[in-house]
Amino acid sequence: MKKILILGSEGFLGSVLVPYILKNNNFYIVGIDKCFFGKNNKKVKNFKFYKKDYNLLNTNFFKKFDYIIDLVNISNDPASELNQKFTYLTNFSNKVKLYKKIKNVSKISRYIYMSSCSVYGNNKKLINENSLPKPISLYSKLCLKYENYLRSENKIPFTILRLGTLYGWSPRMRYDIAINKIIRDVVFLKKIEILGGTQLRFFCYNLFACKIINKLIDEKLKKTKNKIFNIGNFNTNIVQLSKKILALTKVKDVNVFHETNTIDKRSYEVSIKSSKKLINNLNFSKFTNNSIIETFNKIKKDKLPFSEKKITLSVYKQYLKKNEI
Repeated sequence: MKKILILGSEGFLGSVLVPYILKNNNFYIVGIDKCFFGKNNKKVKNFKFYKKDYNLLNTNFFKKFDYIIDLVNISNDPASELNQKFTYLTNFSNKVKLYKKIKNVSKISRYIYMSSCSVYGNNKKLINENSLPKPISLYSKLCLKYENYLRSENKIPFTILRLGTLYGWSPRMRYDIAINKIIRDVVFLKKIEILGGTQLRFFCYNLFACKIINKLIDEKLKKTKNKIFNIGNFNTNIVQLSKKILALTKVKDVNVFHETNTIDKRSYEVSIKSSKKLINNLNFSKFTNNSIIETFNKIKKDKLPFSEKKITLSVYKQYLKKNEI
C-alpha cells in the first residue's frame, strides 16, 4: 500500500483532499498540521494524524512515504504581511529545511508543492507556464522563491502546482476568498460588495484541485515530473463573477455595492490548457457552473457564516498575539 504524507492536512484544501484521496485510492495517508484553524479531518481508516511542526521530525520519519504533498503556506496576501519574518519562516525557510531532510530519500516518488498563480501579479497577456512571473505580495514572492529553489536543487522528483484562487466548501471553511465571500453575503445579507471589479482572476474549485493532485499520484502520469502547472477551471473578473453567481443561484433582490478603487493590484488571465490536459474528459463550463451551485447549497447550511475563525487574517492575528511572535 502506497503511503502519502500531507503537510497542512487540516487546512482549507487539506481537509477536503484527505477524504478525496481515501475515497478514490487504496492509499495510507499521514497528516501533519499545527492546527492554527483547528482539527478538521475525522478519524477514519487508513488515515493517521499528528499535531506537530513538521520541522521537528527527523529524516527517518520521511523514509516511509512514497509521496509528499506540501500544502503549508500563509496563503492569504494580507495575512502574509502581518509579520513578514514569520511568513518568511513558514513559506520559505522551513520548507528549505524540510527539503534538506528529504532530498536523499530514494523512496519518495514525488514531492508536490502547492504554489499560486498570484506569482503572475499584474499581467495583461494570457498567461501560461512560460510567462514571466511578476509577484507583487510577499506571499507570491516567497512562492516563486521556493519554486526556484526546488528547480535549482532538483534532487527528488517534484511537481509544482500554481493554483488559481480557490473556492468551495470545506470543513475548514474560508470566507476571505472571493467566491465564498460573495455567496455568503448573497445568502445571508442579500448584498454584494465589489472592490475594483475589472481585475481578472483565475479560479480553482477545491475539488478540482483534488482531482489534479489525485492524478499526480497516479504512477502512469509520467509527464508531470519536475514540471510546473497552472491549475484552475475558469477565468473572469469580479463584476462578471458576481453576475454569474446571481444567475446560477437565482437569488432575488440582492443589493450590489460597487467601489471602483481597490488596493489589490493583481490581475491576470490564465490559460486552462494544462488543466484540460490533466483532466481531459471534463466539460469545464458545466463543471464550473455545478461547482458554484454546490458551494452555494453548502454555504446555505452554514450555522456560523460570520465566525472570525473562517477569516484567515483574523486567525493569524490571534495566533501571532497569543504566541507573541
